[in-house]
Order: sequence, then structure tokens, then C-alpha cells
Amino acid sequence: MGALAWAGGVPSREYTVQIGPRSLPANAGHGDVQQPTPMAVAMPIDGWVRGMSVDLVDGQGREVPRQVLHHLNVIMPERRELFSQIMLRIGAAGPETKPYQLPFFLGYRIHPGDSVLFTAMLHNPTPSALEGVRIRVKLDYTPADIVLPLLGIHPVYLDVTPPAGFHSFDLPPGRSSASWEGRPAIPARLLAASGHLHQYGTSLQLIDVTANEVLWDARPALDSAKDVEGMPIKYFLPLGLKLNPDHVYRLTASYDNPTGQVIPGGGMGALGGIVLPGMGEIWPSPAHDDPEYRKDVRLTVGAESHHHPGHGH
Repeated sequence: MGALAWAGGVPSREYTVQIGPRSLPANAGHGDVQQPTPMAVAMPIDGWVRGMSVDLVDGQGREVPRQVLHHLNVIMPERRELFSQIMLRIGAAGPETKPYQLPFFLGYRIHPGDSVLFTAMLHNPTPSALEGVRIRVKLDYTPADIVLPLLGIHPVYLDVTPPAGFHSFDLPPGRSSASWEGRPAIPARLLAASGHLHQYGTSLQLIDVTANEVLWDARPALDSAKDVEGMPIKYFLPLGLKLNPDHVYRLTASYDNPTGQVIPGGGMGALGGIVLPGMGEIWPSPAHDDPEYRKDVRLTVGAESHHHPGHGH
């Protein structure tokens, strides 16, 4: 744990989890790399997590190009997602993800002993072999022993593929889109959101199907090769965007693939954000015998998780 600091007038500490090391051959796809084993940590944190940052270093402590990180997920196995019976994703990162911090009055409550699962996938698109690569995940949190408690939020995660499964898909040539629909388990307000797309992605849309309304249309920043350099962060403050259990919501990822060829596993579309549960609402617990939950556990921590693209960001 790091030294006590102050952010926005409240005390802040840092807790770091290290994943690895791994050797990455030059020009290696994820199938050519021995992937990190999913790592469960009994958290020593008693407080509210308010931010996360990720960096990568080699065996000598030198920074490694961020593009070797295919994805990282931080998961609460004993809590569930708002829209589906899968394990709750409380943080995620890809190569384009920058450090993020919640406003000083918001946080996600963690108690000592809570189980948190860290999963990651690496590859090496660079021409140089990399040895001893480690992923360092830094969680910023405010201790529980403050005078005024923070406002407790929950993360939310949506993907354009079915909730429990591998979330990359084959990308056809030309313009195409992929979508998934669902309902929230309880009333909540969406306070902020960002997303993830792969190369040639053009937009990520969140739509209230019941009200026939586009709630957010996110356009990625692309480089000259149409690789995604960054995704916008949308804040719906101060009141947030109301999510109703009696409404159907659709997430749609759109692509424009100019290669003329199908790109295996080339598509992905995910939204990550934070929600504030409705007044008096209790966050639902996971149903451990639910087929969707069981499939999610099997694919996330089982042998299959080391050979296929994992969950989105």
C-alpha cells in the first residue's frame, strides 16, 4: 500500500497488484503467448475505490509499449452485473485506456477479505522480443474511517455479444454492426460511461429501445491506420441518465473494414461506466446456479480463458 495522500479534500491511498512476469516473442499474437493465470486476491482494502491506472514494465523495470496489453479485467466473483447474471466487472483496461479517477465524493465500496479476480491477455505486435513483462494495476481508494462516507456507486458493463462468452467476433468486410439488448435488474442512474472498439471501429451507441432514443453516440479517435487511439468519456451529471427495469436497452458497435477480407476476431464493442442505484434499492446478488453465471466463471477462470480473447473493457 502507498503513502496517505489527499485528493479533492479526502484522504487517498494506493494498492498495487502485479501480474506476471511473462516472456513475449516478437510479432506474437495472443495465441503465441503463455497468458497470465487469472489471479484471485483477498483484498486488504477497507474503503471506497475511486480510481485505477495500469502500466507495464519489463524485467529491468523499463516501460513496455502499451499495445502489448490486449485487455485487463478486474472482477468481483461474488457480485453480479446490472444487466446480466455474470460476475461484476469493477475495472478494465485496454491499450488505449488512460488512468481514471472518480469525483472525490464517489467511490465503490470494498471490504477486507472481498475476493477480486484479475485477468489479463497479452500479445506483442512489436518487432522486438520482451522479457519479464509485468502488468501493474494500481487502485486508488479512500479509507473507510473518514468522517463523511462517500456516495456508493456500482460499475456497469455491457457488450455487443452475449454476456457470458468470448467477446471478440469476426469482422466482415465493409460496413457492419453488432448489437446486444437487455434490461437492468434494478432502477439506477448512469453517471458516466466510456467504451472500447477495435481497429476500424466507427461508433458505439447506447439506445433506449423502448423509448426509441439514442442515449449516447461515442465516436473513437483513430490514427492513420484507423487504430483506436482513445474513446470519449461521457458524464451524465449531475442527475445521471435513468435506467428503468421495464425498458430494453441496446448497445451497438459499428465498423467499416476497408480490407476486403474477413478479420478473424477483429471486432469488439463494450461499454463500461458507473451507476448509482435507485433510492432504497439493493444491488442484486448473483445466482451461482444460473447457467449464464456458471458459463462466465468457466470461460473466465477455466482452461479456455487462456486460448481465446477475453472480456471487453
